[in-house]
Amino acid sequence: MYGFTKANLAADAAKPGCPSLTGNITVNAYQLYPEHADFDENDCLVYLSALYNSTVAVYDPYKKKMVNTIQLPGLSGDPTLHMSGVVVDPQGLLSVIVDAGAAFDTQGQDISGDNFLVKVDPSRGQVLWRKNLTEVTNGVYGGYQDAAHDTRGNTFVVGTFPASIVKVGPNGSTAIPWYLQPQPNQTVPGLSGLAVKGDILLGTDGSDGQLYRFNMTDEMGHKIHVPLRGRNATRIGNSLDGILLPKQFNGTVLLVSDTTDGTIVLRSADGLWTSAEMVGTVPNLYASQNGFSVDNVEIGGSLYSVTEFFLDEKVPGTLAGNRTQFPLVDITQQVLRLLK
Repeated sequence: MYGFTKANLAADAAKPGCPSLTGNITVNAYQLYPEHADFDENDCLVYLSALYNSTVAVYDPYKKKMVNTIQLPGLSGDPTLHMSGVVVDPQGLLSVIVDAGAAFDTQGQDISGDNFLVKVDPSRGQVLWRKNLTEVTNGVYGGYQDAAHDTRGNTFVVGTFPASIVKVGPNGSTAIPWYLQPQPNQTVPGLSGLAVKGDILLGTDGSDGQLYRFNMTDEMGHKIHVPLRGRNATRIGNSLDGILLPKQFNGTVLLVSDTTDGTIVLRSADGLWTSAEMVGTVPNLYASQNGFSVDNVEIGGSLYSVTEFFLDEKVPGTLAGNRTQFPLVDITQQVLRLLK
C-alpha cells in the first residue's frame, strides 16, 4: 500500500527548488496545440511542443503566462513538418523531435520526408545541433515522436511507423539504428512513448498494447516483454501515446497516455519492471469535446494530463486551428487514490 499524502508528495517532488503547484492549468496561447510537455526543475519552466507550427513554447506555470517561443531555423513553419517530443536532458538541454507529419496524418501509409532530433539550449533559445533520423534507417522507419536519455550523453529517439529506436551520441556525433522492428510493416503503429529508470528504458507498443523494456547499456537494443498483472490486464490500451515515470514515485509508477481513454496507471513494486500491475485509469476529461490525452507532465509536485485537439479545422493561411486555450488537467489526487 502506498502512503502518499498531498503534503509529502509536493515536498518530495519540489526538492530542487521549484515551488509546489496544484490545480488545473489553462495555457493561453493561440495555435499552441501541444503534443508533448516537460518540466525543467532548473528553471521551473514548462516546455511544450507546438505540433503544427514546429516551435517550442516556454510557459511559466507560476506566473501563468507564456514567456518565450523558440524557433528552429529551417524547420519551424514548414507545413510538411510536425513537432512531437520535447524532453529535458540531464544537462538541462532540450531534445526536440521534429517529424515528417505525413506518417501520423496517414497512420503510416506515407512515411516519406525527413525526421530530426534537434538539441536546443533553452536558456539562449538556440539550436546547438540537429541530426537527420531518416537517413539512419534509409527511410524505412518513420514516425519519430519521443526521446529519452542515458547517463552517458546519449539520446534515444523512438519511431512508431514501424517501431524503431535511434541512438544518437553526445553532440550528435554518431547515430545508429539501435532497435529496429523485424519484418517492418509501416502501417502498424509500434513503440510510442519512452521513459527511463536507471539503465532500464521502458516503451509502450501500439501494435499489441503492451509494455516493453530495454537495457540501455546494450550495444544494440533488445525488446523484452513486461507481463501485465491485474484484473482484465490483457493490454494497456488501444491508442497509446506518451509515458511518464513521475519522480516522486522513484521509478515505481508509470503513467501511460491513451489518447481516448486517458491516463493508465501501472506499478512495479520493486522498480525493476520485470512485470507491471495495472492499477486503473484516470479518464480523459475532454473525450466528449474531441480532446485527446497525449502526454503527462510533472510540475511542482503535481501530475498533469496534456490534451491535444487534433480535429480542429485549420485557419486558412496558417498551419493550425484557431484555439487559444489548452488545458493541463491536474490528475494528482486521482492517481494517488488508485495507488492506495
